[in-house]
Amino acid sequence: MLGFFRTLANTWLARIFFLALAAAFVAWGVSGRSGLLGGGMGASDIATVGGRTITQAELDQQVQSEIRRLQQQIPDPAQIEALRQTIVMQSLQRLVAQRAVDEEADKLGIAVPKSARDQAVYEMPAFQDPSGKFSPAIYQSVLQNNGLSEGRFLADVSADIAHQQLLRPIEANVRPSDTLTALIFQFFNEARTADYVFLPFAGQPDPAAPSDAVLERFYRNNPQRYTAPEYRRIKLVILSPETIGRTLPLSDADMRAWLAAHKSEFEAEEKRSLEVITANDAASANALAQKWRAGASWEQMQAAAKAAGANTATLTDTTERGIPAPELARAAFAAAPGAVTGPITEPLGVQLVKVTAITPAKTADFAALRDTIRKRLGAERAADLVDPRAQKLQDLFAGGAHLDEVPADLGAAGVEGTLDAQGNTPDGTPAPIPGSADLRQRIVADAFKASPSDQPQLVEGPDHAWYALQVEGITKPALKPLDQVRTQVLADWRADQIRHSQEAAATHLLGLARHEGLTQAAWGSGVQVARTPELFRNRPAPGLPAEMKPAIFAMKPGEAHMLETNKGFYVVALATVKVPDPKSDPTAFEQTRDQLTQALSQDTLQSFAEGLQDAAHVSLNAKALQAMVQQQQQ
Repeated sequence: MLGFFRTLANTWLARIFFLALAAAFVAWGVSGRSGLLGGGMGASDIATVGGRTITQAELDQQVQSEIRRLQQQIPDPAQIEALRQTIVMQSLQRLVAQRAVDEEADKLGIAVPKSARDQAVYEMPAFQDPSGKFSPAIYQSVLQNNGLSEGRFLADVSADIAHQQLLRPIEANVRPSDTLTALIFQFFNEARTADYVFLPFAGQPDPAAPSDAVLERFYRNNPQRYTAPEYRRIKLVILSPETIGRTLPLSDADMRAWLAAHKSEFEAEEKRSLEVITANDAASANALAQKWRAGASWEQMQAAAKAAGANTATLTDTTERGIPAPELARAAFAAAPGAVTGPITEPLGVQLVKVTAITPAKTADFAALRDTIRKRLGAERAADLVDPRAQKLQDLFAGGAHLDEVPADLGAAGVEGTLDAQGNTPDGTPAPIPGSADLRQRIVADAFKASPSDQPQLVEGPDHAWYALQVEGITKPALKPLDQVRTQVLADWRADQIRHSQEAAATHLLGLARHEGLTQAAWGSGVQVARTPELFRNRPAPGLPAEMKPAIFAMKPGEAHMLETNKGFYVVALATVKVPDPKSDPTAFEQTRDQLTQALSQDTLQSFAEGLQDAAHVSLNAKALQAMVQQQQQ
């Protein structure tokens, strides 16, 4: 969050990219030195890093902050729910990383004066009014919107300044040599073209109809294509918060109250994707706007902006609040899709904006969410009922009860049917097993380990669920009768014949191409030779199969290769290779150096951070962490 404010000192778009890098950098992972309760750790503490603790409250605040951030990017609450455990662990990793750096800063005696901290806050553009002056009202509003107390934020500012004093000298000494930079520059900017011939499977004439003997031989030679898998018929009882919750009485008032408390999970602000040009003055902006409105593409506008000394940037799925430049934000969210809006005068410059996509806002509609609310609220209220009811269920089975003798008032769900090892029924649809994917996977795996003679045992599964199953019958894998699959066998035989025919043609063409070149080899054969556009290692190759570009960059001059894709065979011959001279484009060469410097800096910082973490002796309170993860999943 701190990086969010600090990097506004450059541009708001650069700040967005910095956040992604910073998040990736701090996710080092926690050392294996974890115990049930580390030395000096309280029962409510999650971890210690050296002499510093990470409390449950701190971790929860970090988790909630991350969830709020994700809610601006992911409109589907179910996706965020699925990520909750990952969010908890990544948030803990961030806190561990921060504590390890704090420890080292203290050891080195790095202190941040109050004046330096305050000056840093005053200079953050996020807290300035349109005139460029620090605004206490904006300051308090931004902190409140991001769920930060002033004390917490100022402490983070001081810590961040101390971290920069510790880490920047390490970054400053990382600089790649000219030789290494030249090698990387040439590697990624080398351009290649290739000639190719495509021999498709589609559109080929059908081969002559096979005899019954030929068709049967093909059927016998490919049994794996026509063999039904092993199926098991099972009877299953599941007891979980979800199954019990379905039976609990819930009034509309209860559900509306629950929705009010969880409204933020189901609401989403309107989001827009933007293309933005920031010019230094109105004259440049007007000239660029005229060109853009005349129909210039974004690629053409990027080149024109660069020539005019302007900056360009794209932003995907941003909210209006996510744009800290107020005038630009208002203009972007009032603009029609595809229209060029501006010039817009902002402290960052004179800006033009074009809306390329709009994701409408979402509201928490009770009627549309009724089933979801009932499921979630029922599961929450049923959470405390699972264990005592599971004990009753265990007692029933211990007394010899069968699966179909489970009382209805326990809230268990009974399921029976036939499935394969992937959990699909004979018609290919997923078996209707209630619960999460993890629970379903566990049940299917157990069903294929059990035997019909096994008595049902109540087993605790994922998501606080219990289940018991019994195998009632096993159907072994068996080759389907030819008459039953004749249509499929005939289609497969025809496809196989066409493939072999095209493979033979491609092999013949390849042999000729290796001796006399592809163009000469294809002469008079009825196939056309095409040439690729210039290809680069780190750029997409639209219109070409994914397998082709790696093959082209693996070839030597004069070589030819044959590729098979799901659509046909390609015979490819390397045509041209252009290795760029670093002196011909000094700007691109320096950009490569900057990118390489950044990559090496990140590697160096990561190694340094891992060393700090090892030296800090991280200890985890596994019990408290597990409890928090379970709490987040409820």
